[in-house]
Amino acid sequence: MNHRPSPGIRTGGALLAAAALVPAAAAWYLFAVRLPDDTERYHSYSAAATCPADSPGAAVEECVRTVPFTVSGTVLRHKDHLATLNGAPFWSGTVRFGDTVPLLDDLKPGDRVDGKVWRGQVMGLERAGVTQASLDEPRDDAQLIAGANTFVALLALLAAALGALLFTGRTGALALARSLFFWTMLACAGPAALAYWAGLPWWTVPPVAVPAALVAAEGVRRRNPGKLPGEPHGFVDGHVSA
Repeated sequence: MNHRPSPGIRTGGALLAAAALVPAAAAWYLFAVRLPDDTERYHSYSAAATCPADSPGAAVEECVRTVPFTVSGTVLRHKDHLATLNGAPFWSGTVRFGDTVPLLDDLKPGDRVDGKVWRGQVMGLERAGVTQASLDEPRDDAQLIAGANTFVALLALLAAALGALLFTGRTGALALARSLFFWTMLACAGPAALAYWAGLPWWTVPPVAVPAALVAAEGVRRRNPGKLPGEPHGFVDGHVSA
């Protein structure tokens, strides 16, 4: 029998259920806006032709242009990997990188580099045959992002459900929260990694990840009898274990 929850537990449940709106909104934005935009950007970049060498440059172009730059400085900190470039008519400025290798950590002020420019942004740098892509270069990793987005959406659902259970005084299910979190994350990561490896479209990930997460949740329930609302200890599949 459920006991009447304390005001603190009810308040915590209400706050948790309300907080679920944050990952829900984030998942909606990422699926409805960010992923389609990133996919379109990657395909456009992959299909972009090289700008004619004798054509006048513009600040934003749909073709890919190789532009000479002069390095005026670099930043090589734990979270900041930057190169400041000048010498170009439109595209001088700071370029962000995900790492210091293979090129960034060798650059010194005054070095000359060639930059690959598309839509007004530097996609990467090259010097003496060594190239490094910038963080602005489109990447073909939409499957992995879809897996993360699916996890965020399911996390919102989990938070809302747990919040509702807390609000009504059914605190037993909280013991399953950690296992549900882990197995839901694994259920989303596996299909995302397989889709990325196989080159499948990103939209194939959620239809596989969601059922996998439900199966994982059922497995957690079966391994933890008596911890769900209304289930007496030892109750499994309609039978009371001895």
